[in-house]
Order: sequence, then structure tokens, then C-alpha cells
Amino acid sequence: MTAHVFFAPFEGEESQESICAKTQRLFRSAGFGSLVGEDDLTAIKTHFGERGNTSYVPPAFVKVVVDEVREAGGRPCLVETSTLYRGQRSNAYDHYNLALEHGFGPQKMGCPLLFVDGLKGHQHVEVPVDLKHFRTVAVAADLTLMPSLLVVTHLTGHMLAGMGGAIKNVAMGLASRAGKLRQHSAGRPEVTDEECIACGTCARWCPEDAIEVEDVARIDYDRCIGCGECVSVCPVGAVGISWNESAEAFNEKMVEYAWGILRDKADRTGFVTFIHRTTKDCNCEGRAGEVICEDVGILASTDPVAVDQAAVDLVNEAHGGDLFAETWPDLLPEAQLAYGEEIGLGTRRYELVTL
Repeated sequence: MTAHVFFAPFEGEESQESICAKTQRLFRSAGFGSLVGEDDLTAIKTHFGERGNTSYVPPAFVKVVVDEVREAGGRPCLVETSTLYRGQRSNAYDHYNLALEHGFGPQKMGCPLLFVDGLKGHQHVEVPVDLKHFRTVAVAADLTLMPSLLVVTHLTGHMLAGMGGAIKNVAMGLASRAGKLRQHSAGRPEVTDEECIACGTCARWCPEDAIEVEDVARIDYDRCIGCGECVSVCPVGAVGISWNESAEAFNEKMVEYAWGILRDKADRTGFVTFIHRTTKDCNCEGRAGEVICEDVGILASTDPVAVDQAAVDLVNEAHGGDLFAETWPDLLPEAQLAYGEEIGLGTRRYELVTL
């Protein structure tokens, strides 16, 4: 099987108007309008950046996708989820205000902005996958109610995966807090004794009664299921994540999450990837990212593996070497593509259709 990946190359310094026009042409050439049913509530997943970060896909480009979904008869909405780490995106209230600051508000975008995993990222549905690392994956609950999905990605490097593309945008961006925790670690939240105030909030919220509080909170790991509830409810941020996963396992876990999240939308999902201000780190950094590649263009496909493979090939061609391997040695982004093809998430074989 060979996937089609549509490509709109950049020609020197592109204006905002030119990039918007190319985004529209890609959407239509890739046939994404056919993915959207009449009156379908259609999720558009992008990334609003962290405060101080400027390397996300600009709202003007995302709005093109919003408008095209509406033109196709769907009801577009921007969707996001809460992060594991503390910051402006760790709950829906602050995340919403950040989206407004960065220009993604409903008035400017012309559609609602929904946080599909609840106020603090704890609402999810367990979707069976029965794969190498997971039997089920924790998918943001309200996403499962939306029949169509457009994934708008800013290609970046990543300090744990080596590369952040469409697969990572789906796997991390559309999992609940529990799902993010399971991907990042062996499921072990940890208490920092010096920060714990022994308030008992984590113990009251723990669904498995795995936490006891005396002078500080103590987690019984024989009972802990790694749901992340204690991380989300701690009022002082004393419960954190153990970042203890190997690079290969981390990448494979992301692939399994992407597979589980997309399985009921396999024929109703499109991917738009911007190779534009590609940065060394992901958009979660609270600062302007270090740009590591010239602007290359925009890709569109219905296959997440093919669109990521094409993105890697194009940046390597522009860079004159293996960009992500050189930027993040030993992080094995190749594992995302190889394992994604192995389990049927998509194919690495593609035909590049240049517009």
C-alpha cells in the first residue's frame, strides 16, 4: 500500500496570505472535505503554545482549516487537553486564557474552543488496543463523541521522542492526563516530601486508596494504577511524574496511543503538517524555540505515518543530513515510523504530490 502525501513547498520568504492560500489548496487537493459529514462536530487539534513560546502554527493558518470544515458542511471546533507538567496549560481554565492571548479565541477563529478531557484532564474513556505496551489507552472522553478529526501539526524536535510530528500531536495531545502519564513513565507518580503539605487531597481523590497521609503523602505502588489523579489535584504541585521511560519504549507507547485514539476515525481523519520554523524542542517550552531547519512547506495526508515520514525526508533533504538524529542522538524517532507501520497505524511508503 502507498499513501498519497500532498505537498505545498515554500518559495523563499512566504507571506501570511500566501501560506493561507497554500493551506486551503492543500486541504482541497487532499480531499479533506469528504472526511466531514453534514453537520458533523469536527475536532481540529492544534497546539496553542506555552506562554513565551512563539513556534506553534499561527492562528491565521489554523483558521483556514476551520473555514474549510465549515464550507464542507461540518461544525468545526478547536480541541485541546491539559498537560501533565505545571504551567499555563495544566487545566482548561488557564489553557483557555492562554489560547485567547495567542489569538485562538472563538471570536477570531469563528468556532468554539473545547477541552475534551475536562477541567483538569481527568475525564477519559479506556479504548481497548491489546498491543505490546498497553491493553487499553486513556482517550480524552469528549473526543470519542466527535466523528471527524483534522490534526494540524507544527513539526518539531522533541527532548524525549527526538521528533514531534502528527503521531505525537495525536498521542499526547488527545490523551487524558492518565494517558500522558502512562506514556511518559512506568506509571509512577512521585511525591516531593519537601513540597507536600499533608493536606490529604490526593488521598481523597485516589480511586484505588493507594495513598496514605501522615507527615507527608505516601503512595503504595502495589495498588497504584498510574491514573494521574493525584498529579492533577495536588494544590501545591508536590506530586509529579517520574520521567523514567526509555526512548524506544516512549516512541512505541505514543504510536499505540495514536492507534487507539484514531481507530474509530480511521477514515474520517486528515493531517496537515507545517514544516515552518521547525524548532529543536517541542512547543511546550515557555520560550521561543531554537530554529533548526529552513522553512520547507506544508504537507497533507490521511495517513499519519506517511505524513511524518514525508516530513522527515523533506527536512533531511533541506538539511543535508539526518536532522533529528543529529539534534537528539539516541532518541530513536525512527521507532515511531517503524512501529507505526508494524501495527497498522499507517505506511511509510508514500507518493509525494507536489502542488
